[in-house]
Amino acid sequence: MTTTRRMTLEEFLTLPETEPASEYFCGEVIQKPMPDNAHALIQWFLVELLAPFLRRTRLGRGGTEWRCVFGPRGGKQGFVPDLVFVSQARLPKGNALRHRYLRTAPDLAIEILSRGQPDERFDRKIAFYLAHGARLVWIIDPRARTVTVLAPAREPRTLTQADTLDGGDVLPGFSVAVAEIFAQLDD
Repeated sequence: MTTTRRMTLEEFLTLPETEPASEYFCGEVIQKPMPDNAHALIQWFLVELLAPFLRRTRLGRGGTEWRCVFGPRGGKQGFVPDLVFVSQARLPKGNALRHRYLRTAPDLAIEILSRGQPDERFDRKIAFYLAHGARLVWIIDPRARTVTVLAPAREPRTLTQADTLDGGDVLPGFSVAVAEIFAQLDD
């Protein structure tokens, strides 16, 4: 169950972390739904694939549950995608990675649906990602066993287990069979 509370972004950023994470969108603090087993298994699998790929290619950095604060001046929001990739060009320099959150849009945001998603607020969050700097969004639906691929100014593509998910120009050279992602859910 999500909880909602109104405050400013500055107030939100002083709050202690919650479990599951809370996000800030349009003046509201919304706690994300508790991840279920399918969410956890898929997230772990993707980390196992992406971490060595990113070490090898040095395209940028990735992380799980990495808070990203971005958007237009006076309209910044704070989101916690399930997985994030940030290119070398967007990574903060020096000690800036020691801050509590990333101060840029992710190049790739990966959201793994849990029970209770999506809803209108989730759809608006994804639209915000795409309108304010995210170059690629993957929405993974464990129940439907599909991956929806979104990019600014492009039609969404829904991939099934017969397809291959690739990183396009955001993660060139990365690919995985969609069936392999959802095989993590089988005994």
